[in-house]
Amino acid sequence: MFMDQRNTQLESVRSGISVMISPLRYLVSLPAMSGNWVKEWFNTHNSLVAENRTLRQDERLLNARLQKMNVLLAENTRLRQLLGSSRKLSDEVIVAELLSVDQNPYRQLIELNKGSLDGLQDGQAVIDDYGIMGQIIHVGHNSSTVKLISDPEHVIPVQFIHSGMRSVAFGNGNTDELELRYLPATADVKPGDELVTSGLGGRFPPDYPVATIVEVTLDKTHGFKSAKAVPKARLDSSREVLVIQTKALQVEQ
Repeated sequence: MFMDQRNTQLESVRSGISVMISPLRYLVSLPAMSGNWVKEWFNTHNSLVAENRTLRQDERLLNARLQKMNVLLAENTRLRQLLGSSRKLSDEVIVAELLSVDQNPYRQLIELNKGSLDGLQDGQAVIDDYGIMGQIIHVGHNSSTVKLISDPEHVIPVQFIHSGMRSVAFGNGNTDELELRYLPATADVKPGDELVTSGLGGRFPPDYPVATIVEVTLDKTHGFKSAKAVPKARLDSSREVLVIQTKALQVEQ
C-alpha cells in the first residue's frame, strides 16, 4: 500500500483485480436490480391495465353520447323540415308533439301535448311535414285528441290534382291505406294520381297533400270504380306535428 501511494507501478495490478471482481460486483447487485426490474414491470403492467380500463370506460361513454347525438340530430332534422313546411303555409300553425297513441285497432287516435291554453280548438286540422294527418276532436287544457285520417270512422273530402275531380277518402283502420269508393266507371283515375284536400265542408283547408293512388279496381257488375291510396303523412311515425289555425272550422263527428 505504501509503494502504491508513492508510485504507479501497481496500477496495472489494481486494474486487473478490478476487472476480475467486476462479475462478483454484478452478482452481488443482481438481486437488488432484479427486484427493481420486477417492481418496475408490475408497476408498468398495472398502469397499462388501469389505463386500458379507463379507455374502455371512456369509449363506452363516448359511444353512448354518440348514439344520443345521432338521435338529437335526427330530431333536429325533423324539426327543421317541419318548420320549413310551416313557413310555406299561408295559415298560422302551432307546433305540437305526440304524447300517446291509442292502440285500439278500431280507432286511430293520438294525443298531443297542446290544448286550449295554447290556442287549440276542436275541428282544427293536423299535419306533419308530408301531409294531412287528421283533425282535433277533443281539446283539454293541456292536451288534445286527434282522429287520424286512417280511422275507420273518418272521411276526408279530396280532389285529384290532374283532373280536378272531387271525391272522399275513407279510413279503414290501416295507417298505410285510404279507400275511395263508388267512383264513376268513366272516372279518369290511375295509380300515381295525387290527392289533396278539396276544402269542401269547411273541415280541412284546401290544397293540402292527402294521399297517392296505388290501386284502381273496376266493379263491372255495379258499374263503378274503387281505389286505394297511401297517405302522404307518416301516420305511424311522426312525433312532431303542426296544428293549422283557421278562423272557422266545424267539428268532425
